[in-house]
Amino acid sequence: MHSGVCDARMWDGFDLPGARAHEMRGYGQTPPPAEGEYSPADDLLAALGDGPAALVGASFGGYICLEVAARRPELVSELVLLDAPLFDHDFSDEIERFDERETELLAAGNVREAAELNADFWLEDPSLRERVIEMQERRFELELASEAEMTGDDEVDLGAITARTLVAVGELDKPDFRAIAERLAREIPNAELAVIEGAGHLPALERPEETARLVRRFLGV
Repeated sequence: MHSGVCDARMWDGFDLPGARAHEMRGYGQTPPPAEGEYSPADDLLAALGDGPAALVGASFGGYICLEVAARRPELVSELVLLDAPLFDHDFSDEIERFDERETELLAAGNVREAAELNADFWLEDPSLRERVIEMQERRFELELASEAEMTGDDEVDLGAITARTLVAVGELDKPDFRAIAERLAREIPNAELAVIEGAGHLPALERPEETARLVRRFLGV
């Protein structure tokens, strides 16, 4: 599961044998419905079928994996979370200011500037800037062209998760996400915490070899 500032292309070249990228509606080549409501967690559950499966989720994609693992624990055998958020976290002024600026830009129709804001805020490696801008700009274009509303749970029962869990966070990620990672590792039963050196919020992009090696070792593949 890709992050909210990327799409399924973020996994291009990520060395994880047997993995299949699941693209959320509203990203990349997967448009959202024109109207009504849709749930990324329900979509993922439908894709899983009878399970069980190992789930790997980056950032917002990690939160969707958390939703599924808590709602249907029997369908998730292992869970890997890469800089996942928790929306009941008390976010810092830094994150709140970023959210406000993004909202202002999109309300004014400045899609490119909003995409640039995201790339500059979340990335530590400037060589990946244009790649992230392209994916995020596509996301915003799809969002603005649709009247559909994405739905989901604001809170997740972490104690309901039975999957063996790896919580990984970039060493250089925002303090909010380092604190969330520590909480996830503390409150999810059978969870362990790993820090990916030299990475920010998107370690699968910024440190792909190190991140893939960590995930492969955890999953035994």
